[in-house]
Amino acid sequence: MVNFNGLFQNHYEELSEILNCIKVGIYITDGKGNTILLNDESCKTGGLTRDEVVGKNMRELEEMGFIKESCVLRTLNSGAEENMIQNLGDGGEIFVTGVPCCRNHKIEYVVCTERDITEMSILKDLLKEKEEREEKYEKEILYLRNKSLEMSGNIITEDQKMKYIVENALRAARHDTTILLTGESGTGKEVFANLIYKNSSRVGKPFIKINCAAIPENLLESEFFGYDKGAFTGADKDGKMGIFELADGGTLFLDEIGELPTHLQSKLLRCLQEKEIMRIGGQKSIPVDVRIIAATNANLKNAIEKGTFREDLYYRLNILPIELIPLRERKGDIEKLTYHFMDKYTKKYIVEKKITNEAIQALKKYHWPGNVRELENVIERIIISFDGIEITKFQVNRLLYGDSDNPKKIKILEGATYKQLMEEYERQILKEMMKKYKKASLISKKLDINKSTLSRRLAKYNIRDEEEVSKLKQI
Repeated sequence: MVNFNGLFQNHYEELSEILNCIKVGIYITDGKGNTILLNDESCKTGGLTRDEVVGKNMRELEEMGFIKESCVLRTLNSGAEENMIQNLGDGGEIFVTGVPCCRNHKIEYVVCTERDITEMSILKDLLKEKEEREEKYEKEILYLRNKSLEMSGNIITEDQKMKYIVENALRAARHDTTILLTGESGTGKEVFANLIYKNSSRVGKPFIKINCAAIPENLLESEFFGYDKGAFTGADKDGKMGIFELADGGTLFLDEIGELPTHLQSKLLRCLQEKEIMRIGGQKSIPVDVRIIAATNANLKNAIEKGTFREDLYYRLNILPIELIPLRERKGDIEKLTYHFMDKYTKKYIVEKKITNEAIQALKKYHWPGNVRELENVIERIIISFDGIEITKFQVNRLLYGDSDNPKKIKILEGATYKQLMEEYERQILKEMMKKYKKASLISKKLDINKSTLSRRLAKYNIRDEEEVSKLKQI
């Protein structure tokens, strides 16, 4: 048995009662590793009784299998505080901290605190399983999203009208006939042409894209229908195939179809009706099997009235019409498109960028005459034009509206003095505020200006609020 001394010998019972009030396991040995005292919580945590351990050395307890590794012995060996996780025989785990108590540079006691972390370990395992499941789900979601984007031709939208247009395009893709895509410039007509092609029965076969407005008029006919050898001076001696022959069996995308000269419109119509073409200088017809997807940002009905577009060709092209909506009518997509383009261009330029909510709101307020193409251009320019990680409202407005951070352009009066310019600026601000808030009382609060001062300013510029106008009408 251990001979207790000092505090432990004279106050053993009192000290035991005190330690039993502590809801953390306390295990005390002497400087040789002999067990002196442990509280009730230690017995509970370690699954041991006092009779089994008191008076026994920690090496003996290790040999007997009561514990796998002793924190006390580790503390005695290092002479410093030690922390470890002890595995219990029943599969439980306890976190043990051993602290040496020294006198005259000699370890007199080792005091260990013990905390049962079995439940914590179980929770840790459950958390790890949860994280692994989430990682698996994220991969599945990413896979499904990529498949969805693949099916929808990378058309990013949450707008119900746009979703309907995508569904309509996918239905149209299944029917092997001509399609006419209409909409403002930058709305994504070429993206929809790709979508239709990829979901058609002609996928994997030739897909040729031609911008009718980009080719000089004198070269268009030879580009479309090709030519035989000797057709004209400077022609290739072996002749040349046109895009209809090159696209045989596949799909031909004719962008800006409204710019096609009228003499070529009749030849295109014949090609669509007869499914054959004749090369320039040729003597025989060549059969072609081509699906036409045409696109225009022009009003073809107006062009028909003006005589610049053939009505019969219009009806031949307009069998399956798809009209794309401008970005200003689907502003709910601006945020998602912005993040998509940010991801694209931060990877391209190998930079890190984040955009503020205020900057997103500034993008949503803009009219976007150039539609999605303009938004993509703006995001790319912002990423390479400004230093720092954060994309701000100021940077957005700087690119959208020029040097002014204010989207409302300030009218500059030629030849005006500084005072006159400031008065004009004040007048425009008050006019815009009245248009938005209707009442002088609200404007006073928003601008943090005295009501009487505001009234004088409004009177000066002959700006009236709704209450004032209502009173005047009653007189």
